[in-house]
Amino acid sequence: MYEYISGILETKRPTEIVIDVNGVGYMLKISLSTYKNIPEAGAQIKLKCYLHVREDVLQLYGFNDDKERDVFLSLLSISGIGPKLAQTILSGLSSEELIHAIQIGDEKTLNAISGVGKKTAQRLVVELQDKFGKLEAGESVITPLKLAFNGVEQETMLALLSLGYSRPAAGKAIEKAQKTEKINVVEDLLKQALQVI
Repeated sequence: MYEYISGILETKRPTEIVIDVNGVGYMLKISLSTYKNIPEAGAQIKLKCYLHVREDVLQLYGFNDDKERDVFLSLLSISGIGPKLAQTILSGLSSEELIHAIQIGDEKTLNAISGVGKKTAQRLVVELQDKFGKLEAGESVITPLKLAFNGVEQETMLALLSLGYSRPAAGKAIEKAQKTEKINVVEDLLKQALQVI
């Protein structure tokens, strides 16, 4: 839905910032990794973002780069991990450190992050090791999705993720929706995918 937000950094705190975009202040939750890499208040800033939608909350999350956002979305695809815990995980380790820990199955390092118990650490390794195992520095975590899906399908995927569906469930729903007839409008594909998910 939102690809990025660009404006003046109004407020900067370790877990959230406010960006002024033409007189409108957008509050974004951020990780400590992003916090360390952004300028001081008053500077021009541009962050990648993700809109998390729940029945009672619309919350924007900001990321220093695509890679951190991709890792965040991968974390959300795991049962039991919501945006708050994903943000905490990315505050405990940078995207590169997290990918490396998962690649080598370092549950001890993962378990050291606040809020990540032994079972969650095991789940991270089991569910993301294959996905992260073939990555090389700088490669997108969701490259297979980007290669397989066109722009309309990618937008629909992000919409389904923002509605709280897991990446695998959303991917299957999009594929089912596209089997009957090729849909080239995001709204139509989203409606169709929601009927079969």
